Amino acid sequence: MALSRTQSRRLGGIITLVFGETPPEEVMRELYSMEMVESENNRLYLTSRGINEKNRLCTLAGLVIRQSQEERAFRRSDGKGKILLPASSS
Repeated sequence: MALSRTQSRRLGGIITLVFGETPPEEVMRELYSMEMVESENNRLYLTSRGINEKNRLCTLAGLVIRQSQEERAFRRSDGKGKILLPASSS
């Protein structure tokens, strides 16, 4: 199944962050507004909502992209299930 333009842009933004890069500003605003990414102490985190969206869109696109951190983050999580993202190169 093909992703819509909006879904493709969102997935691209999430994957860009997962690999330590910075997506376009409008994509970052969308991810923040949808509570998929949050910033805490000048560090970016992919929230459980962002992880779920990444997994959902990857499944629709026929991709398997998992961070090894995901399982560890959920096991150690205090219910928030956030994953620390690599430092972005600005």
